[in-house]
Amino acid sequence: MTTHRARITLGMIGCGWVTQTWHLPALRGLSDAEVVAVADCDARQARLAAERFHIPHRYETAAALLKHPGLDAVAVCVPPQHHVEIALAALKTDKHVLIEKPMALSLDGCDALAERAKETSALVMVGFNLRWHRLVRQARTDLHNGALGRLSMIRAAFTNGVYRDTGLPAWRRHRAFGGGVLQDMAVHHFDLWRFLLESEIEEILVIAQPGSWEDETAAVTARMANSVLISAAYSARTTDNHEMEFYGETGRLRLSCYRFDGLERHPLSRSSGGMAARVSRLASRVRDVPHAWSAVRHGGEMLASYRAQWRHFIACIQQRIPVECTVEDGWRAVQAALAAIESASSKRPVTLRR
Repeated sequence: MTTHRARITLGMIGCGWVTQTWHLPALRGLSDAEVVAVADCDARQARLAAERFHIPHRYETAAALLKHPGLDAVAVCVPPQHHVEIALAALKTDKHVLIEKPMALSLDGCDALAERAKETSALVMVGFNLRWHRLVRQARTDLHNGALGRLSMIRAAFTNGVYRDTGLPAWRRHRAFGGGVLQDMAVHHFDLWRFLLESEIEEILVIAQPGSWEDETAAVTARMANSVLISAAYSARTTDNHEMEFYGETGRLRLSCYRFDGLERHPLSRSSGGMAARVSRLASRVRDVPHAWSAVRHGGEMLASYRAQWRHFIACIQQRIPVECTVEDGWRAVQAALAAIESASSKRPVTLRR
């Protein structure tokens, strides 16, 4: 196990779209880590990833990669139904593990990981990259410092057009394998609600609309333990959008993850459509232009969130400090996703046990 600030050697298990679009590009610019091996049951995918990112070793199974000498940590980026078995195998060899969301497809799977994590000195972190998004961090600071006073509600939307892709992997089409917007997209928000509000989800009510695949679109209503109400929409058959809007007794905060100037503060004393508010937003955008240009040059805000996530994980390994996004956090997000699926099936609200 690595206990000093040595360069961390990594293995990537799963070479799909997320790995090649986000994880490997994010890791490429980090001096404290080196990806030395990749694995994928699709030999072509493993070869493409290895060649594109100049990775010296590639394997066709996770088991083979886990035998690679000198590995400090692995990332589990395979389809969700295989997360638990591969993460458990990695922990058995004392590798640190970053596991993509959702951590598992059942609470039993989450429990198995939690128990194993207690028995090893290896670190386990769940890959909710949006916790490291620059604007999410700023919004969390504002909310924690009481910038909006007592919160009343959140309005959210997370949409894209991924389900228009006829070449989508089969697992993403079905709930049983981790597919559908509730497990693939909304699970990010189930984690963010807890992270931003520092409170637990208490009740969920969902209306889901299937299409060619299960849960292509869903409307989610939720209540947090601190009484904040949430209304959220998710769809994978439209255009890209990712926003949250927080309403409090002293104002409103709008967060847009796809805009460099995507954090707007609207105090109660000023109309959001008035001239003063518009001038203030324009001035804020002008101030943000240098940062925006820098972010674009380095791959954009979303890639930056993956890079910051990896920096955190690597620093935790080097310094032997706890990770920020824990197995418990992963458990809670899976619990909420399962409750959402249950509600969509029963057409009734579901209360989450503490």
